[in-house]
Amino acid sequence: VLPPQQYGYLGPRYSGTEAYRGMIETSALAQAFEAAGVEPRLARVPQMYLGPDRHLLTFPVKGAELVNVVAFVTDRRATRFTPAGDAPWVVETSQQQMFDDFPDWGPATRTILGLIEAPTRWALHDIAPLPHYRRDRVLLVGDSAHAMLPHQGAGAGQALEDAYVLSELLADPRCDRSSVEDVLAAFETVRRPRASRVQTTSFEAGELYEYAAPGIGDDEARIARELEQRFDWLWQHDPEDDVIASRRQLGWAEAKAER
Repeated sequence: VLPPQQYGYLGPRYSGTEAYRGMIETSALAQAFEAAGVEPRLARVPQMYLGPDRHLLTFPVKGAELVNVVAFVTDRRATRFTPAGDAPWVVETSQQQMFDDFPDWGPATRTILGLIEAPTRWALHDIAPLPHYRRDRVLLVGDSAHAMLPHQGAGAGQALEDAYVLSELLADPRCDRSSVEDVLAAFETVRRPRASRVQTTSFEAGELYEYAAPGIGDDEARIARELEQRFDWLWQHDPEDDVIASRRQLGWAEAKAER
């Protein structure tokens, strides 16, 4: 679809950010919070702790029996977005290494990290926004088309939007052997700008969380205002609108059905 001799390297690239990951029993975290003088309720609701070049995310899983922990660390001295090398992307690490990467953080963060006995460390990669997704009858979708950083929790959602829109178009009686390439071209015309924007803003969100967003930095009031509205366009999008837009591209215009 994108021959390297024509387009250069478009494979995975290292972001400069790594993430410690682990699971904690919710009850254990609530008890540890109470002992540390932290509100125990915070163990049971999603939380994000922000700081320079670091942020930590927690949210309940498995019916709130467990808390998933992801602690991000960015090395801004490194050359970011370089082609992925041969180093493993996921390695086992130590609790002490986590503590060393979060010096002087508050009691909530230290309590959370102290309960992860066998953390893993993940090197975060994405791909650059691609110039196109299609060649003849071959189409890239999902992560092959727009692998992104996890800072908006949107990568899987974009894959699902792709799948919904593509399945609706391919199942349309007007899609046949003679028109399928036009169908794939219409899909790309509609979907690629949105998916590319989600890729770009996912990186920008990580910068915002770590006090590195241009013009905002560590201004927490401005960070709060930004977080109140920056996800609206992402969350409120209806993929049925993409189906309708693609059909219009094909000359198959129709009114949107009542939902």
